Amino acid sequence: MKRKKLTASMIALVMSVSLPMTTYAANWYLEDGSVTVNADNSGQTVTQGSGSAVPDEAPVITQRESSVETGNTITINAAENATANVTISDVNINTSDAAVSTSGKGNVNIELDGTNTLKSGVNHAGLEKNSDGNQGKLTITDENENGKLIATGGSDAAGIGGGYCGDGNDITIAGGKVTATGGNYGAGIGGGGHGNGKNITITDGEVTAIGGLNGAGIGGGLRNNGEKITVSGDATLKVQGGPTDAWDGAGAGIGNGGYITEELTPVNGAETEPDTSNLTTGKIEYYAPGADMTKDKPTSTTLGSRQPEPASPGETAAPVEYRMQSSASEPVQGNGKSTGYKAPVQGHFYQVVGQDGKNMIFATAQKKDVLAIATDSDFAMLTGKMEDIEALRKQGVRRIIFATKRATSTFLLSELLEKRAYGEIWSLIHDGENVAFTAVEKKMDISSILTRLQTK
Repeated sequence: MKRKKLTASMIALVMSVSLPMTTYAANWYLEDGSVTVNADNSGQTVTQGSGSAVPDEAPVITQRESSVETGNTITINAAENATANVTISDVNINTSDAAVSTSGKGNVNIELDGTNTLKSGVNHAGLEKNSDGNQGKLTITDENENGKLIATGGSDAAGIGGGYCGDGNDITIAGGKVTATGGNYGAGIGGGGHGNGKNITITDGEVTAIGGLNGAGIGGGLRNNGEKITVSGDATLKVQGGPTDAWDGAGAGIGNGGYITEELTPVNGAETEPDTSNLTTGKIEYYAPGADMTKDKPTSTTLGSRQPEPASPGETAAPVEYRMQSSASEPVQGNGKSTGYKAPVQGHFYQVVGQDGKNMIFATAQKKDVLAIATDSDFAMLTGKMEDIEALRKQGVRRIIFATKRATSTFLLSELLEKRAYGEIWSLIHDGENVAFTAVEKKMDISSILTRLQTK
């Protein structure tokens, strides 16, 4: 009984902590000037206005008064083999340039906090990523589930993606409430006017993509194409192509921009079937060009493979607060109380074993998309198969926290699956304060995807 009470206390502690940044992070206020972030192999710096570069691995760019528009902008440069990490929090930018722009051969990660409004000028996307300017990946996330982005492009530019004649390649939206509206001739997400849009992935969040005149909701701008569009997980997506004009046809919901034939006949952009093979609880709703998306019904809907079942009268769909498990994964009551709900994760997706290789008593809890696993031992190994990690993702889990007596670590399931080339079996070992993460078959150290947490 003591062990069960202690483990229940540990799991409550783990689930109560947030996921703090492990590096220094400062607030940068746009009222004080435009902000430039530079990331290379030596680290990341921030420069504001005419000031000097300041080292900052996790800057938070915000405003003191977000109800007031600012013309100051955010520029993010990521050198080859480097990743820039930036949080934007309650910014309200309206500029004749690009409100937020990315450049360089490296990757850019943008975390959303609060409500962020980006309005750009002619030829510039609201959040601008041109393939010739930023050749890496742009990833938009919302780890704290409190973020919103409203990005509007100027004429000839996308809401998120390319400016004039710019292609919007390698864009991922992994969370948040995102509305992207293209200016005339631009896609909502993808190419600017006369620009293509491809390798666009939406894995989570509520996303609305509206094409400007002749532009696709997601994909190509005027007279150009969209391809390799993926929608997965529990992403909820609404798409609408831009309307036709006297010359060119309407844009597709997902696919190509409208165009005109040699005979001067307007032709609507062709729809491209997105990859929805991993769409589970999410859905895609298509709206006709010019329709009122707040009032009109979608013309068609694509549902994921695992839609939630409606609750019976008097029941709720609330998750459990915690659940104790034996090594056989049989439920028991913690602290003498039962939550009365079903367990958040079903099936044997992992094991917790001791130094003798035998299964250990452990506790689990799920809060939103975070699964916590805890044991009151100094040594424990969390292990499993990649195919089971995929199954966990289908059940809505994005992150795992593993806690033992003297160490707590966390990782994203998506980043573990990227290591699949090293084998199917993975193991995370806590030995006192020491932590090791290994792809077993090829004995590859994959500890780089871990974040250490401080829970006391």
